[in-house]
This record gives sequence, C-alpha cells and structure tokens, in this order.
Amino acid sequence: MKSREHYSQEFRAEAVRLVLEQGLSQAEAATRLGIA
Repeated sequence: MKSREHYSQEFRAEAVRLVLEQGLSQAEAATRLGIA
C-alpha cells in the first residue's frame, strides 16, 4: 500500500484558492498543481 503524501499548508491553501476563487473543479486544480 502506498503511503499518503504530506502537503504543506501553503500548498493546500493554493489548492483551495484555485477551487474557490478561480472556479476550477477539484480535478482541474489537482492537474494544475501536478498531483493528478
């Protein structure tokens, strides 16, 4: 089983900003952040 990735608070905040402020879907935000 693969261990879970740990992301910084800044990285998580950027992901939330992409979804809430720019209106991206979670999948689009993940792709832009290079995690999908």
